[in-house]
Parts: sequence; structure tokens; C-alpha cells
Amino acid sequence: MAEVNPKRTNVAINAKGGAMTNITLTIMASKVTVIEDPSYNGGVQQGLTGYYIDTQPAVGTPPTQPPGVVPPQASPPNLQVWLPNSNGQQGSTYEPIIFGGDAGRVHGAYGNYVGANGTVILQLTTNSENAGGIILEEWS
Repeated sequence: MAEVNPKRTNVAINAKGGAMTNITLTIMASKVTVIEDPSYNGGVQQGLTGYYIDTQPAVGTPPTQPPGVVPPQASPPNLQVWLPNSNGQQGSTYEPIIFGGDAGRVHGAYGNYVGANGTVILQLTTNSENAGGIILEEWS
């Protein structure tokens, strides 16, 4: 089913300044999107803050560091901010966060995948003093 419709997983995340939450794949995924869960904060998006995690080579689950400390597998080693997509904005600084090739899709049939079950792809918090959540969508 995840070839046509994505598998959706809801993940709670902490507020900015709190511990980062590892965002972990649950299937072998050829496309992945991450967007804020509107069931938090009355549907008002907070934005997301965090790090892309390098999945090559896989070296196990990255530790969640204290605020201000860059995780060892962060790539690039800079804190990222993804702004809420409130008006159809596009680009790498807006939600959703998309993983994959052209338009976020890699071709699983050719052995190109974002990652396998258990692969950490992001460490996130909200971009505000309010805790929140994300929806992880994965296509096989």
C-alpha cells in the first residue's frame, strides 16, 4: 500500500530549547516527507528547528545532544529552520521537509532509497516555546 499511499506516523516533538527528537524511518522508504501535525497548538504551525542526519554510512542511532550541541552525524553541521508553509511557499526552507530525488522521489526499483526501517533522518524540535508534533509520510 505504501507504494501508492504513504505510511503515516505521528511523532511528538519538544519545544525549541528542549531535547531534540530523532525522526526515524519505519519502512524501507523511497520518498519521505515531514510536516507539522495540525492536531497540536490549535492547528497553528510553529515551524521546525533541527538537523539533517547523515545516513551514509549508517553508524547507529545518533545521540540527542543538549541544546546548542551539534549531533555528530549532522550534515551539514548547522542548525536548520523550516518555516511554516502558510501560503503555498516552496523551497528547502519551508515545510514539508522532503527527502528523495527529483521532486523528493527516488526510484526504489533501482535500489535508490532514502533509508531503511530504523534509519534516523532528522533531529527536530518546534521553532517556538510550544511543543508539537510531526507527521512522517513514507512511500515504499
